[in-house]
Amino acid sequence: MRSLAIMRAVLIRQTARGAFPSEVAGIEDGTCFVTASVALCLDPAAHRPALERALDFIETCEDPRHPGAFAFYPPRGNGPMLVRGLPPDADDTALAWLALLHGGRRGTDQARAAFEARITPAACLLVPGGAPPWVRRGAVRTWLIERGRDNPVDLAVNANVLALACRLGLAAHPVAQGAAASLAAAAAGGFDPAGFGRRLAPYYADVTELWFAVRRAAALDDGTLAPMLVPVLAWLAPLLGSRALALDKPLYCNDHGRPVWRAPVLQRTRRLGPAPRLPHASACAFKQTPALSNKGDQHDVLFLCGA
Repeated sequence: MRSLAIMRAVLIRQTARGAFPSEVAGIEDGTCFVTASVALCLDPAAHRPALERALDFIETCEDPRHPGAFAFYPPRGNGPMLVRGLPPDADDTALAWLALLHGGRRGTDQARAAFEARITPAACLLVPGGAPPWVRRGAVRTWLIERGRDNPVDLAVNANVLALACRLGLAAHPVAQGAAASLAAAAAGGFDPAGFGRRLAPYYADVTELWFAVRRAAALDDGTLAPMLVPVLAWLAPLLGSRALALDKPLYCNDHGRPVWRAPVLQRTRRLGPAPRLPHASACAFKQTPALSNKGDQHDVLFLCGA
């Protein structure tokens, strides 16, 4: 009953445009990232009206100049936005397609075509000399429109792209292999994720978000990439604790760390939403810490949505 009450509170936060809000610099905005992340936690049967409205908003984030590519904010939107004119990016594109597939709004063939047309061209054909040591050929840059030095390889972005590839049966695709190899190299290289978080995922304000992204990919993997992803999750696991699901946890930022977005609605959904309908849904769980436990709660596992 408590979970149902919290889910109702989450759904109440959905805006008239269909977005689920985040907070940044004193404003409340609606982004593709948060809305798609929450949508992936909604049960298509139990929460169909809210899911449809969320998908409506996500589709407004598609770049009309580059069909199949999605941006952080709706390119033609007039709602609150901290930054206007952002180009489409691999992160929002991957999450948008995952949500659209989850809700049955678009089909697999469409998603595969978009993957090839919009995400694949962002892959590194050659690893730049100044790239972090874990970057491998095939990993994608963040922005789908080249921005020179302002277009880093972010491992959380790559994990979300990998999740989409797995969902589409493209685990053997060079982009998927490059993303997985980069994640595996970071885990095997002895890099402290807490200390290197800003370099591992420059567009994320808390390195535990990398765990969420990798877990999403692992949940969608058919087992092909497990030898690479299981060590990555083990490498990141020591970071997990009550702060991973704290309502005020910083979520994402720009590549120099400011400003910071937070999304209590997403954090609530992660804590109490239904488990996602993924091939390995039971793998989307980790032991609940005392800070998150409720007195008298008999459940010692907290299911985390694919968000």
